Amino acid sequence: METTLSSKGQIVLPAEVRRRLKLTHGSRLSVEIRDGGVLLKSAHRVQGYLRKRNPVSGLTVMVPTRDAVRKVSAREIAQLHADLL
Repeated sequence: METTLSSKGQIVLPAEVRRRLKLTHGSRLSVEIRDGGVLLKSAHRVQGYLRKRNPVSGLTVMVPTRDAVRKVSAREIAQLHADLL
């Protein structure tokens, strides 16, 4: 696939790429320079989990952000247990 750089330095990602990566208006991308090229990665894939309070029970829970790939650490689980006591 190819795309063109505009005079403002903008590119248009082909629809096929946006669909496969589930990118929508306002999606965040990380940009890296690699081997003389540019690597774009969906930034939401590296966010992991958020700590939130359950509105019904009031307990702290770990809520995965969109397409989370990070696992919850033992320290985070221990902290959740401590919050429950």
